[in-house]
Amino acid sequence: MMTEADTPLFKSWDNAGQDIFVPEHYAMQGEGALYAFIAANPVGQVFTAHDGNQQVTAAPIIRAQRLDVDRPLLAGHMAVRNPQCDAIIAGASALVSFSTGGAYISPRWFRKNVVAPTWSYVSVQVRGRLKLLPEPDCALDVLDRTVAHMEALAPCREGERPWSMDALTPEQMKRYVPMVMAFHLEVEAIEGICRLNQEKDRADMESIIDGLRGQGAPGAQHIARLMQANLDTL
Repeated sequence: MMTEADTPLFKSWDNAGQDIFVPEHYAMQGEGALYAFIAANPVGQVFTAHDGNQQVTAAPIIRAQRLDVDRPLLAGHMAVRNPQCDAIIAGASALVSFSTGGAYISPRWFRKNVVAPTWSYVSVQVRGRLKLLPEPDCALDVLDRTVAHMEALAPCREGERPWSMDALTPEQMKRYVPMVMAFHLEVEAIEGICRLNQEKDRADMESIIDGLRGQGAPGAQHIARLMQANLDTL
């Protein structure tokens, strides 16, 4: 007789993705969850293929505060010396990948169904078109909001206050702001994959979590927390 602990906790292996392969039980549900993931992991790998050049840059990316457009916008910046800025100026299409540290899952941790090893991770991919923000005020606004967002993710120690762009002198501002190129990404598609061993039964998931907690790597601890939070909702 199959017990609750023997029952896999997933829907199906059907592909639920459009631009990325996502088995249904790994698919992140709802735009709110996707954008929340980006907000918590706001450095994306920006991929472009423009004028025969395939390029990628790790760039800080946040949600843009714009209400006068039909599609969601993300905002980011990179150094003007970066050759990939040519793709921004040209308004090229881009793919931006956001992810957390992943973890190796050893078959030694499986209790019910011993299969091949795997890798657990969470990732969100965004596709859209880049748009240059040439005005210095727009670039400064992107920098202001990016710094505020990042500071919120780095809690202050006792006696500290969040840093802001206002701490720069006018001379520093004139020197630094022109050194970056700010841009928007008009979001055309957004998808996420949350590969947290949902296809395993409860006994295997609990054993995997225990195995991960015994590892020293930060990625293993992070995946263990995500798996436990997911298991707690089932």
